[in-house]
Amino acid sequence: MSQIKTAIVVGGSLAGMMMALALAKSGVKVTVLERHSTNERRGAVLSVHSGAINQSALAHELRAIAAGDGRGIESWRMIHQRLQSEAHNTPNIDVHFNESVQDVGENRTYAYAQTNQAKYQADILVGADGGSSLVRKYVNPQQPNAIFAGYQLWVAIVEEELVPKNLWPGKRYSDFQEFDGADDDFLFAMIVPGMDGSREVGHRQIGLAWYDNGSNDVLYQSGAVQNNHVLHTLNTRSIPQEIRMQLIGRAQKYFPPLFAKAIQVAIEREYLVATPISEYVASKMSRGRVTIVGDAAHALTPMTGKGFNSSLDDAATLGGLISKYDDANQLLQKFEDLRMPIDTEIVRSGQSFSQSYGRE
Repeated sequence: MSQIKTAIVVGGSLAGMMMALALAKSGVKVTVLERHSTNERRGAVLSVHSGAINQSALAHELRAIAAGDGRGIESWRMIHQRLQSEAHNTPNIDVHFNESVQDVGENRTYAYAQTNQAKYQADILVGADGGSSLVRKYVNPQQPNAIFAGYQLWVAIVEEELVPKNLWPGKRYSDFQEFDGADDDFLFAMIVPGMDGSREVGHRQIGLAWYDNGSNDVLYQSGAVQNNHVLHTLNTRSIPQEIRMQLIGRAQKYFPPLFAKAIQVAIEREYLVATPISEYVASKMSRGRVTIVGDAAHALTPMTGKGFNSSLDDAATLGGLISKYDDANQLLQKFEDLRMPIDTEIVRSGQSFSQSYGRE
């Protein structure tokens, strides 16, 4: 019987929720610390099944929870909602929203996280706190930051009801389409099920991922990127009004009316998020009782299509190891030994695109 009974997971996004579920299903009592509120984020779109590698029973279970009845591309919100609902219904998971972690560390007997509200202790701590991870700074202070890849995504999800019906074509639209912009920019536009899971007319959502390597000045001037390190994303309010108007004009000129209008709606309703793409090739994933997963451990370009499942595999791997180790240090070192070669290779697989597409 493992002596590792408790865990703190920093971050309640997809990677964090999957890690919490994996550990809980392996008998661990989990505390999740999430800095946002329950309904603050909208996200974009992704495929649960793209890049699936791990075929363990735990990996299949996590994938089934995330996917529900879906097999194709879905909204981030829908997938996160399923994971969050499962976590809520799992007795040994306790999720704390609106708690910002300010410090992490450990001693000989426990790991800890200090938030804006309280101090938490557990046998292990898992950092699933994204590309600008605080936990990473503790795990690997010599390599604390992800590197800016030289481009960004303008991402949004827009409900069908917000776009005029006359813009929808009579025939069924392809679920996934790509359109070239003015220069090197290009748009991935996706028709995905609504939050009720329906693909019926009137229930759908439009997912937008606009790759842009010509607007990096916005990121530098806003402080989202500093010294080639990505610090945060930009919500619509943080995007200068002049840039918002330029985006609407570019969309109207180069993209089909349906998607141009969706971009306009996303900007007007403040759904649009500017996401600087970062990459992180880890040289270390664990330190004592503390480890990192997801974008904290392997930030990568979405062009790989493997971001979700690399995070799922992190969760399934650590969950599968729990029963085999009593010592937290040995457990997390084994986790690093298993995952780091795979995760770093996934990041590197996308770097050729970033090197050819990214700009200073």
